[in-house]
Amino acid sequence: MELVKWKYSNPYVDRANEPTRLFVLGPHTIVVRQEPDHAIDLTQNTGFLVWDGAYLLSTFIFNHIDLHNNTCIELGAGSALVSITASLKQPLRVVATDMLEYQAFARRNISDNKAKVEVCELLWEDSKQCSLLGRFDVVLGSEILYLSSQHDNLLGALHRLMHQTSVAYFLYKNRGLGEHLFKEKATSQGFVIKEMPQSLILPEFHSQQYHLLSIKKKIK
Repeated sequence: MELVKWKYSNPYVDRANEPTRLFVLGPHTIVVRQEPDHAIDLTQNTGFLVWDGAYLLSTFIFNHIDLHNNTCIELGAGSALVSITASLKQPLRVVATDMLEYQAFARRNISDNKAKVEVCELLWEDSKQCSLLGRFDVVLGSEILYLSSQHDNLLGALHRLMHQTSVAYFLYKNRGLGEHLFKEKATSQGFVIKEMPQSLILPEFHSQQYHLLSIKKKIK
């Protein structure tokens, strides 16, 4: 019998209501729990589901980014899929951060997958929390730009978490909620933003307005 290649998209499956989801990255299978019983929309409980953007960023990391001997932090980790993926790339350290209510949820998924990932609370506006975490070589974020009111706090966190040669990778979907304003604001605050080629995003998502950014500090 011929083997059928694993594919993410399936129009006959409502992934948002599945309690457990499976993700295949090369030889690795990651199993992630969801908690769909929460009332979930863009304003509440977003971390209890795996958003498509988290999977897309995970595939980009797995296929294109060398994290060997690097330190890595994920912002808005939610289920921690991105952090678990990053841990497969032989980094020195991976930290998954989010609000306090998602900590136990993230830890369960990390434990289930036997991943070496730390979990910490991080509010972007809290300079003390950022300072305690230190600076990282790579910063990751998926679907964290849809609240434009948080862009200043997010940029403040990046200033504190990135050193001069760090790079951040953000993946987002343009939902018409002001996501595009982040690039202009980041540039005005001393960052260099580069839109990555669409070829780095899985082809089946090219029609859905996903964008992948690399972010660096301007060289002084």
